[in-house]
Amino acid sequence: MDFKQLKYFIAIAEEGSMSSAARNIPIAQPALTRQIRLLEESVGAALFTRSQKGIVLTQAGESFYRDTKRLLNEFELAKRNASAIASGRLGTLSLSVTVMHLWVPQITELISQFRHAYPDISIKIFSLLSGPQVDAIRQGRLDIGMLFFPPEDDDELSSRCLYKDRLVLVTSKGSRLAKQLPKKLADLNGEDFIWFDRAASPAYHDKLIHSFQKVGFTPHVIQEGADNATMMSLVATGMGCTILPEMTMAGAPPGVISHRIPDLTLELPLMLVWRKDSRNPALHPLIDMAVRHPL
Repeated sequence: MDFKQLKYFIAIAEEGSMSSAARNIPIAQPALTRQIRLLEESVGAALFTRSQKGIVLTQAGESFYRDTKRLLNEFELAKRNASAIASGRLGTLSLSVTVMHLWVPQITELISQFRHAYPDISIKIFSLLSGPQVDAIRQGRLDIGMLFFPPEDDDELSSRCLYKDRLVLVTSKGSRLAKQLPKKLADLNGEDFIWFDRAASPAYHDKLIHSFQKVGFTPHVIQEGADNATMMSLVATGMGCTILPEMTMAGAPPGVISHRIPDLTLELPLMLVWRKDSRNPALHPLIDMAVRHPL
């Protein structure tokens, strides 16, 4: 028994005529008759009988017809699903975004466009700092991430730049800094500074600190926040100032302002990062969309 014989059987059952089914398939009638005889031998039951109205299903044939139709429908669905998964139109994609970028309009627009273009791909979105994202991608717990400063010249990871951001001073509206904005980064020496633990994202932390020190600024850290959102919330309470990517100001709470400082020139490339050996076909449509429509 094979799927070809099952399709022949269904064609005869629905046509009610061996000759009509043979014309529509198309196949020579003797060959069709031989295939049905082989099918009946395989099933172990007569599937058709002749009557004045033509060829009709036996009781066993009626049962076999119902089950065969269901089987073939499931087979066609399985083929469509396999094809859709292989082409990246169906599946599941795990994506991580740095905390403050979850509500940045450019990021949400990209995700929204992807969901609209590929409605059959289920996206699981996680919020992680850059360092933990890299670890999760390496370990296969994430398919792709949006993060700052992935490891350079990495044999395991691929990346594409989504957007180049810049750093800004973030302070509360009522602070002394807001009333007398600094002209250079060194003017912040001695100010109460809110920062994050280096262990959370070492590469990002070290690049920022190095850029500060190059222009004579050493932050006086009085409080650490777990992520950018926490740091901005602490700034909003008046505890101190911080330095954050300008794009994250889209989610700033009331009472917080940002200011560009001329010698704060470090560019922050927001990167799309994934494993080179990833076998998830759903990954490539997102990468292609991000490359075609940069933020």
